[in-house]
Amino acid sequence: MSALSSNRGVLISFEGIDASGKNTQSRLLCDSLRKSGVAFEFLSFPEYSTPIGQEIRNYLIRRHEYNPETMHLLYSANRYEFKPSIDRWISEKKFVILNRYCESNIAYGVADGLPRLWLEQLESRMPQSDYVFYLRITPELSLIRKASRDRLEADPKFLSRVSQMYDAMASSTRWITMNAERDVEIIHYEIMKTLTALLDGERKIFGIKLASNDPKIAVKEGETT
Repeated sequence: MSALSSNRGVLISFEGIDASGKNTQSRLLCDSLRKSGVAFEFLSFPEYSTPIGQEIRNYLIRRHEYNPETMHLLYSANRYEFKPSIDRWISEKKFVILNRYCESNIAYGVADGLPRLWLEQLESRMPQSDYVFYLRITPELSLIRKASRDRLEADPKFLSRVSQMYDAMASSTRWITMNAERDVEIIHYEIMKTLTALLDGERKIFGIKLASNDPKIAVKEGETT
């Protein structure tokens, strides 16, 4: 993975099954960027503040019923509502941090029986993530971590299919797989260390350098950071 040009912004998304820590880690990254004085924007999808987002919520809490094609069109449309903003932020050289993005629609859609190609075409006009942090946990741990779930995430078999699809997608060079079964602080450190290696030589985005031999971090053999 090569460093990106400083002539544009950077789009970083966080993916993974339910309770993998996406919201926590994306917000911790935002906190680090804020402390370093780096301009950034944050979005979490689905974005329920819009009429489309409200309709997604109505489905998830079983207030309305839709077939899978309609639901994944709604998920995609919810992102397209924010495409002008994302395009503008990138042109303003900001970091754009996203808790779930286009990849979620593909992973969950395929798990729901929809064709991958069709789902990829739905998302094809959205700006592509420069880096995707895949926070990988087992479906079994997901179920232990979170008891209250929406209609999709309450099905262990469905969650397993989503996990398998994420694993298949993670072979892309844009994806960075993290063992998300570790402590929150260790995962955040690994994310910061990875971004420092990828971007700091070009952008000097962080106020301090992270030492690769920091004693707080013990990366196990075979882990991808």
